[in-house]
Amino acid sequence: MTVRSATLMAKTYGAEGVVTKGGKPFTKQTIYKMLHNRMYLGEIVHKGQSLPGQHQAIITQAQWEAVHALIATDGIERRRKTNDRQSEPALLRGLLFTSDGERLVPSYTVKKGKTYRYYSPIKHRRFGAWASQHGPLPAVPIEELVTQQIVAALSAPHIVQSVWDRMQHIRPDLTEPQVVLPMRNLASLWQELFPAEQCRLAQLLIERVVIADGGLEIIWRDQGWQELAGELMPGSIGAELQEWERQEVEA
Repeated sequence: MTVRSATLMAKTYGAEGVVTKGGKPFTKQTIYKMLHNRMYLGEIVHKGQSLPGQHQAIITQAQWEAVHALIATDGIERRRKTNDRQSEPALLRGLLFTSDGERLVPSYTVKKGKTYRYYSPIKHRRFGAWASQHGPLPAVPIEELVTQQIVAALSAPHIVQSVWDRMQHIRPDLTEPQVVLPMRNLASLWQELFPAEQCRLAQLLIERVVIADGGLEIIWRDQGWQELAGELMPGSIGAELQEWERQEVEA
């Protein structure tokens, strides 16, 4: 079998029950370390310098060079794809966890030219699907549920009151409408925000989102709501939201 991916190799070994000499599952880090071990060329490394060893080589120089040419080529493409993926907004990047604390990270597949987004257990990337009892979850329905909760929270009386109470101490010159109305405007205009701005605000307001059998739980950042209130003041995004709301009404 010819495999061009260390990740796929680790997944394959895991599925077959192949382990290291120490009895641990192979990871892609383990495989990369093996692929860079010059002992397999019959050499030893001393103070950063490779020297001929007294043991028999088990691979040829041509095989070594072919593998490392492949690593270099795939590495460039992998970095490009990774950078492309990381530049795409993912509402719950770094925020989504299972009930037992495993982090779920953005992932995707492409079928017939169409991209399908997921949040997958981080162990899947290192070891394969066998390493986690949790499977990938479709990104869109989870993000929609969290968005609904954010929008509801922006209008929730107890949260609005809490923000207003805090702002009275920070900005006693402001009136209640100057604090409350921008929050309501943000709730009504959330879907009009750019995805990158939605992600930024989600990161500001949410500590983590926990997926459980009965649904999901959002743990809010108290400090985040205070920071949001500051951003919604006149002369900031709050003024923009008021103008946007006015244009929507006039249209």
